[in-house]
Amino acid sequence: NTFLTDEQVNQLSLYAPEATVNRIDDYEVVGKSRPSLPERIESVLVCPNSNCISHAEPVNSSFAVKKRADDIALKCKYCEKE
Repeated sequence: NTFLTDEQVNQLSLYAPEATVNRIDDYEVVGKSRPSLPERIESVLVCPNSNCISHAEPVNSSFAVKKRADDIALKCKYCEKE
């Protein structure tokens, strides 16, 4: 009884870039979608830099998402740590 938003589906691409998300209703597949890598991820992850302002101030975490040859890099909006 839970359906993922487009944003949630795209966040899955960080963990499973080749995934297909099936929407099931009454035991039947009623839709399929492939996640695409979002440009930004907000309020999902915590910056690993302990000196980042996002740890001390009431701001939402925000990361730019960059696809590399065989992996994905995240860059913090506030401290720019990758």
